[in-house]
Amino acid sequence: MRGKGIGYLQAIAAYTLWGIFPMYWRLMPEVNSFEVICHRIVWSLLTLIVCISAMQQWSSLRELLRQRKRLALCLLAALLISINWLVFIWAVQNKFVIESSLGYFINPLLTVVLAVVFFKERISGLQWFSIAIAMTGVIVMTIGTMRFPWIAVALATSFALYAAVKKKTTLPAISGLGMETAILAPIAVTMLLYYEVVLQSSSERMTQTWLLLVLGGPITTLPLVLFASAAKTVPLVAMGMLQYIGPTLQFLIGWLQLRENVSPSKAIGFLFVWFALGLFTWGNIIAERRRQQLTT
Repeated sequence: MRGKGIGYLQAIAAYTLWGIFPMYWRLMPEVNSFEVICHRIVWSLLTLIVCISAMQQWSSLRELLRQRKRLALCLLAALLISINWLVFIWAVQNKFVIESSLGYFINPLLTVVLAVVFFKERISGLQWFSIAIAMTGVIVMTIGTMRFPWIAVALATSFALYAAVKKKTTLPAISGLGMETAILAPIAVTMLLYYEVVLQSSSERMTQTWLLLVLGGPITTLPLVLFASAAKTVPLVAMGMLQYIGPTLQFLIGWLQLRENVSPSKAIGFLFVWFALGLFTWGNIIAERRRQQLTT
C-alpha cells in the first residue's frame, strides 16, 4: 500500500509539472520557438543519457538498432514529438495557453479513436457518445469564434499518434525518448550553430536565459521519470483520471494569470468537452469494475 501511495504522489507531481510548463517556457520570450525546441532536444538528450545509464536500459536501445522496422517507428515518433513540442511552445509564447489545454483535454479521446482504428480495440457506446460530444464542443468553438482551434487539434493529434507509435516500438518511456532525441539531435545542433554563427541570436542573451534553456532538459525529463515510476503501481483508471490535472492547470494559468479571453462560445465548447470527459472517465470506471468482477 505504501508503494501505491508513493506512486500516486509521483503521478500527481508529474501531471502538475506538465500543467505548469507554460509558466516556465514563458520565462524566455526573447528566444523564438524553434530555437527553444532545439535547445530542449539537446539538453534533454544529455539528461536522458544519464537516466538511461542509471536505469541500465542501454540493452533495449542496442536491440532496437538491430531492427529496422522499430527504428523507423522511432524516427516517426521523434518527428511527432518534435511537432508537439514546437506547437506547444509557440502557443505558450503567443498566449494560446487555453487552446493548448483544450488539446490535452481531448487527447485521451482521440487516443481511444486511434486505438480502435489501428489496434482494433473495442470501446463502449457510452465512450463513443462522449467522443461525439467532445467533437460537438470543438465545432461550437469553431463556429462561435470563426476560427478553427488548430493548436488544440495539432497538439491532440500529434500526441495521440505519438502514443500509438510508441506502443508499436515497445520501448521503455525513458530509453524511447532518449532514442527519439538522439535522432533529432543532429538537426537541433546544426540549427543551434546556425542561430549562433550566422544569426548571432545569443549575442546579447542574459545568463539567466541560458540557464533556463539548459534546465529545459532536466525539466522535460523529470515528469517523464515520475510518470514511468508511477505507472508501475497506480491503476490505469486512476492514471487516466489524474491526467486531467495537467490541462486543468494550463487552463487556469491561461485564464487567471495570462488573462486570455474566454468567449461565450469557447466557454460552451469547453463545457461540452468537460462533460464528454466525465462520461468517458465514468465509462472507463464501469469497464474496469466489470473486468475485476470477471477475474474474481
